[in-house]
Amino acid sequence: MKDFADKLQRFVCAVEGRDGQAFGALFTEDAVYHDAIYGAVHGREAISRMMAEDWYKDGDCWLWDMLEPVCNARRGYVRYVASFRSVNRFSRGNRVVAQGVGMFTFRDDLFDTYHEIANGTPALWDLNVRGEHLERVVKRIADSQRASAALVDHYRGARAPH
Repeated sequence: MKDFADKLQRFVCAVEGRDGQAFGALFTEDAVYHDAIYGAVHGREAISRMMAEDWYKDGDCWLWDMLEPVCNARRGYVRYVASFRSVNRFSRGNRVVAQGVGMFTFRDDLFDTYHEIANGTPALWDLNVRGEHLERVVKRIADSQRASAALVDHYRGARAPH
């Protein structure tokens, strides 16, 4: 993808401007966005809604930096820092910051998939997620990781025969 950095800037502008239409327009109709918190979201319309509705029901005043993007014709990677001001009743006003890596695949000059690996632990703490709720969130993340076919050998502790 020749204009990966430009598309990332459009991603940032859409998030910071709460523009679900512009955000969704960056993705193919059948794209899958694997969000570290909300899980897998399927399709352009659902991705648009996730950003404009779900993210903004949890926080406002979003900032997003896309750093050190690299790509080839099929894949792109970027380090990011994202933050928002919490609007939930348990952490209202707290600034919540997450650092991570975004991994994209491309089709027809659009984002086809997005996966992220984020260090969400400081963000969960800043959101005042504690006790049983924290346990549920961490368990869901751990269960998702354990279910990954790419990690089977690691959980088994041995490589599958080739």
